Amino acid sequence: MTVEQVATGGPGGGTVGRALAPLRQVRTLTATIYLLLSMFVGLTWHVILAVGLTVGVGTLIIWVGVFVLALTLLAWRGGAWLERRWVGAMLGVQIPDPYRPLPDGSLWRRARVLAGDPATWKDLAYLVVLFPLGLIWFVVTTTVWTLALGLLTAPLWYWIPADGAVALFEDGDRSILVLDTLPEAILAGVVGAALCVAAAWVVRGMAIAHGAVALALLGPSQNQLQARVEALQASRDRAVDSAEAERRRIERDLHDGAQQRLVALAMDLGMARAKLETDPAAATALVGEAHEEAKRALAELRDLARGIHPAVLADRGLDAAISALAARSPVPVGIDVATGRLPDPVESAAYFVVAEALTNAAKHAQAAEISVRIARHRDLLIVEVIDDGAGGADPARGTGLRGLADRVAAVDGHLTVTSPPGGPTVIRAELPCGS
Repeated sequence: MTVEQVATGGPGGGTVGRALAPLRQVRTLTATIYLLLSMFVGLTWHVILAVGLTVGVGTLIIWVGVFVLALTLLAWRGGAWLERRWVGAMLGVQIPDPYRPLPDGSLWRRARVLAGDPATWKDLAYLVVLFPLGLIWFVVTTTVWTLALGLLTAPLWYWIPADGAVALFEDGDRSILVLDTLPEAILAGVVGAALCVAAAWVVRGMAIAHGAVALALLGPSQNQLQARVEALQASRDRAVDSAEAERRRIERDLHDGAQQRLVALAMDLGMARAKLETDPAAATALVGEAHEEAKRALAELRDLARGIHPAVLADRGLDAAISALAARSPVPVGIDVATGRLPDPVESAAYFVVAEALTNAAKHAQAAEISVRIARHRDLLIVEVIDDGAGGADPARGTGLRGLADRVAAVDGHLTVTSPPGGPTVIRAELPCGS
């Protein structure tokens, strides 16, 4: 099927194909269902919000209202979450979550951030306007489809009455638009077919309008998107700088490490070759030294390759790669990895979060035990590394943790470090990994 055929709904497109396209699309049916049900969903939320806010405000004086208002807030946040999925499934409008990340710490601190998030109050505004909007959508959708389907099926209804006449509308004792001849019934069917096309377009138009309202109130604001773009641009710039620094480190390590060992290896083998006939014992010793030098060069190359991207991660996945890290750690590490294969950038970011955290704990934290937990929660991969060391880790004072934050931000993730003096230190990364 060509691009033109797809745009016009298939073969035999053109103007007629474009006009009939909504009738052939499943999205028209799902949009009709959504528009018919939105009034009842909105009415339900009107009742819940009216009761919750009224009771909460009325009982604030005895502190019970605080808990009632908190439950009501959580309820409308949950309702907004459901609406995003419902709108995405039925109208095809994908709305990303606009919320600020909740900080670690006390429940009161998290509650303050939750209540202070503008997206929370936009959720409330959406649920409030859902009922009047749904009422409009219900009336219009019911009217256009009832009229269109009534006229379309007029030829069938014409045969039912004994006198061969059918009234399309009745107002008390009066009958309106009485079809008492077969040509009139057929003409009504033709008009009904045209109205079905018009009804499909009306439904699609209302679905677009509702999707725009939902995206404006349930999605991120322009300021949030701008801040997001700026944060991603800054993260990209830091990632480029980090990649350049990593390239220079690799060049330095190759030049000062493996390259020098390979030069020494070649010199040892050259001297051994020269002494092979005149001094076999010395040649044998030089070959032995060359063999040891070759093993050291291989070890350095292996460590260098592991620092770029470990082969075990690509071949066997995150669980095996983290187990290999734990086996090389001088501090005992407990591992709990509850996930399968993931996209390569996500696995790589998770691996280096754990690798850097284990290195820091072994070098600086004086930890006796480290715990690594990796699990998937909906569309997020949660990586936590916890050590019982001295604490005091601060990303602002070290390039390692700051580099980790940039690496995590590069895949649109979020890194938090909780490390009070005296420990424990908790490094938590949240990495989007798809649905």
